[in-house]
Amino acid sequence: MGGDYARKVDGRLREQGHDVVNRLAVIHTGAFSGTANSITAALRERLEVVNFDLLPLARRPRKAAFRLAGLAEARKAGSGIPWSKTGTWSRALQRHLEADGCVGPDQRVLFLQTVGAFVLDERVHYTIYTDRVGLEGAAAGGTFSSRFTPAWAARERTFLRRARHICVMGPSTKQALVEQYRIPEQRVSVVGAGPNAPVIPTARRDRCKRLIFIGTQWELKGGPVLLAAFKRARRAYPDLQLAIVGTEVRGKVPDGVDVVGRVPHWKVGVLLSHSDVVVIPSHMEAFGISLLEGLLTGLPCIGSTVGNQRWIIGDAGLCVPPGDVDALVRAIARVMDNYDLYRSRALRRREVLGVRCNWAAVAERILVSLR
Repeated sequence: MGGDYARKVDGRLREQGHDVVNRLAVIHTGAFSGTANSITAALRERLEVVNFDLLPLARRPRKAAFRLAGLAEARKAGSGIPWSKTGTWSRALQRHLEADGCVGPDQRVLFLQTVGAFVLDERVHYTIYTDRVGLEGAAAGGTFSSRFTPAWAARERTFLRRARHICVMGPSTKQALVEQYRIPEQRVSVVGAGPNAPVIPTARRDRCKRLIFIGTQWELKGGPVLLAAFKRARRAYPDLQLAIVGTEVRGKVPDGVDVVGRVPHWKVGVLLSHSDVVVIPSHMEAFGISLLEGLLTGLPCIGSTVGNQRWIIGDAGLCVPPGDVDALVRAIARVMDNYDLYRSRALRRREVLGVRCNWAAVAERILVSLR
């Protein structure tokens, strides 16, 4: 069977003009955040890459029976579990990959994220690059915790344990892998991430009045908490403004708020360059690429104390407990009142992150794990 897989992949790669000796299959689910496209482009500078996006499979009529079976499994396991985080759907995706020749023993594979939770032949040579694992997301607790069925969780654990190496964006995920999954520390590397929006350094500004929120998941990213804090902060700073990027907001918004909505990545870079502080008080955050983009632009950031945000921000901003409006109001005031200090720190932080957190450097670290 392994020979059949390899021949199918070789044939597909040759049709696309790829070198079948120096090749890598990159498998992911969707590309909206931009990360899949960014890391794939960086890898293609170094070797031949064939890209497999599993998201279109969810819309295929022939997969409807698996979606329904996954939904039944999810409902039986508990409320709020998506059908895509079930053992049923994981097995269906794996069968497709095997039939398409993507995961044979002779194929080098890079999986982006663990959502597939594939239980592969132990001879398959694969690495995983992810910003979060299941148990890490579930540990958040409450409304915003990750949810999945026991069957999916068992498959993800096997998927992680059989990987040749696991590359993660930040240290909180490495800690979860070592402590909760019992993965040997030497098989997990913190490789960082890069910006998906273009970095446009801002001109020096000593006064802060323009906040920016970036995120597609309004509630999870702490949007309502930010609106409540903004209304209070604006009483003390009447010219304070807030741009909300990446999502829509239901109902009336306070004065001074501009709901930009979803925009292409290039425009995110432009909006950042016209802002003063990035504020994303997430209830749960695996990494925080928007914070990274802000810092690479030279902007102080205000995040929350979950995930890798404190590691990203360093002293170039503040982190507050998720859901704490009072703490967020104080953080906004502190950064505004000491903007020159935080702006200087952000510029220093930009120099540090610029060396490590770019897609070329991340791609090179991932390739080391594949050798």
